[in-house]
Amino acid sequence: MKFIVASRDDIERGIIVRTPYVIISITDPEKPRTRIPERAGLRGVLHIEFHDAVPVEGEVLPPHIVLMTREHAEEIWQFVAQHQDQVGTIVVHCEQGMSRSPAVAAALAGRLGGNSDHFFLEYQPNEHVYDLMLSAAPDGGPNAGARPA
Repeated sequence: MKFIVASRDDIERGIIVRTPYVIISITDPEKPRTRIPERAGLRGVLHIEFHDAVPVEGEVLPPHIVLMTREHAEEIWQFVAQHQDQVGTIVVHCEQGMSRSPAVAAALAGRLGGNSDHFFLEYQPNEHVYDLMLSAAPDGGPNAGARPA
């Protein structure tokens, strides 16, 4: 399985994927859904909304901030399980393609038998998102809970 991390702009311009693929589209709650061009290999899109935020113990976030929840993570895992046998690539995008989407891609890659190291070297994965994805993952995946050194 191949994993691609992208920004909103990358997706809206249209990316080329050479295998059947799905898109996990992460947007800020106050922004419109990403315009995703229909391509021949596209098998499904999951739209999900939460901010690029991390809870800090003892601090209260502004009321308009929507954190990723366990339910969001479970929804992503269910979507992947529904499609993983029919696709060769999972595209994950967020607004900038630097924090939320690499966190989701790293967790998916690590649990589905891929290598997640490059996501930590090339991006700044949101730790809250990554940890929630791992905690919500179905049991039995390889590298369960492994965080690259």
